[in-house]
Amino acid sequence: MSDINITSRSTDKNYISEIEAGKHQFTVDEPIDKGGLDTAAKPSELLGAALASCTSITLQMYMNHKEFPYDKVEVDVNFDVSTTEPIKFQRHVTIEGKFDEKQQTRLEKVANSCPIHKILERGHVIETTIDFV
Repeated sequence: MSDINITSRSTDKNYISEIEAGKHQFTVDEPIDKGGLDTAAKPSELLGAALASCTSITLQMYMNHKEFPYDKVEVDVNFDVSTTEPIKFQRHVTIEGKFDEKQQTRLEKVANSCPIHKILERGHVIETTIDFV
């Protein structure tokens, strides 16, 4: 059994989905040009947000554990979902703080060790079952 369970439910408004993720709830939508109302992030943006936030959190956890002083971590993620090729995620990390060369090298490795990065790097299998009621 999976340790993560996400549920998406349609609403009475076109393409707006109500999401349950553990004890958290939020909505997902599509842009107006796709028939949505553009009231929330679209699914592909959540994918990029997962990588960006996981990278930032992983770096913060490491720096806090090692007591590296820092002011801010910012992670920008860009990718093209229109391609039929494997997606190339471009991730740019900015860490405000003073680090020596050894710390910088270690932080580069830590950024690549975030769980979402590891998930996106490996192959995937999606099994689908559909109940018609």
